[in-house]
Amino acid sequence: MIIIDTNVLLAFLLTNGITRRIIFENPEVFMSPEYCFDELWEHRDRWNKNDLPDSELIEVVNDVKRLFVMAVSPDLYNSYISEGEKLTDDKEDAPIIALALSVDNEGIWTYNTKHFRQEVFGELIRVLSTKDVIKLYPLKE
Repeated sequence: MIIIDTNVLLAFLLTNGITRRIIFENPEVFMSPEYCFDELWEHRDRWNKNDLPDSELIEVVNDVKRLFVMAVSPDLYNSYISEGEKLTDDKEDAPIIALALSVDNEGIWTYNTKHFRQEVFGELIRVLSTKDVIKLYPLKE
């Protein structure tokens, strides 16, 4: 399993590029804290450039959760939140780190290398770039 950050979810939703292709081709591989979906929803005014009604956006987000990215309940990782907070400057990223600490995974896929730093995580958590994810799950021809 690979844990994905909110910025990867956003790229999946907004661009028909490599991120979407990777997730489409490997829907059983990705998980994200429910918090990331909440964060995505909170900031929908920033990314909903087509001004779709909330009812349509809810459908899209629910489809992503149902088909492509498992949304993980905080019950699974809450006991790791304080440890996650110690590993980042941005406390809003603690649920992602806590999830990585609580389940067997291959790492966190993020575009935010400012808050997810390998030198801070050490051996605990692997930070994955898009190239790393493609190495783990090569794209189909």
